[in-house]
Amino acid sequence: MPGVSARGLSPEERRQLAVNLTRVLALYRSILDAYIIEFFTDNLWGTLPCSWQEALDGLNPPQLATLLLGMPGEGEVVRYRSVWPLTLLALKSTAYALAFTRMPGFQTPSEFLENPSQSSRLTAPFRKHVRPKKQHEIRRLGELVKKLSDLTGCTQVVDVGSGQGHLSRFMSLGLGLKVKSIEGNPRLVERAQRLDQELLQALEKEEKKNPQICAAWATASGTGSPSAAEPGDPPGPPGPGEPCGGLLQPGTSSGPAGRDADSAGPAALPSGAGIPC
Repeated sequence: MPGVSARGLSPEERRQLAVNLTRVLALYRSILDAYIIEFFTDNLWGTLPCSWQEALDGLNPPQLATLLLGMPGEGEVVRYRSVWPLTLLALKSTAYALAFTRMPGFQTPSEFLENPSQSSRLTAPFRKHVRPKKQHEIRRLGELVKKLSDLTGCTQVVDVGSGQGHLSRFMSLGLGLKVKSIEGNPRLVERAQRLDQELLQALEKEEKKNPQICAAWATASGTGSPSAAEPGDPPGPPGPGEPCGGLLQPGTSSGPAGRDADSAGPAALPSGAGIPC
């Protein structure tokens, strides 16, 4: 299945693609945004139209894959045992038209040229326990949120469903945003708190090993002491504008000089945005 690639699309075409995707997801949310277990716990089969049930009932998984994906095996021909309802055929055609391609048709981002497992645009504390794909995602999304916050004068960011806190941690400590994290899974909250403590300990070690970095950063940024926390805020590691905050910022020698062509890097941001590069 070739799929859609956003590369090469104009801004208007991308906007229209996003609108179409949103409409389909909203219309079929009950089945597209469901887990396998919910098929049994929430009786998802019973929520399907009767005409869909009649067309799909009795098909085994390989048959379903052949009919829905349109990818028959060698020498196999796609045959429908009955006439499918137009609504089901329309969903199948829409999925074909809007699915993103899974074929690699792009170059490796410049941040991974030196090391395919570590982004050169994230410092070690933000890469720890984070896979390369996630590293790329939190950097790109974090930079976008920072840019929008600067442009709109936004002073606080809320990360809903923050999971282990990788994105929140980068936006707060790497980009200097004030972030509130919301997560409903106690295990993920516990994990996020543990990672926060690891980062605190790592900063303390770096401060002891490299006190000159802290002093130089404080002088350059004009801060002589850590900024006072607001009432009710828990103590945390310094941000990029505070003493030792420079330890969280990649240096110019941390990776290749080139940037991703579509990356929202410092050149695209307002003065003082403080995006690591």
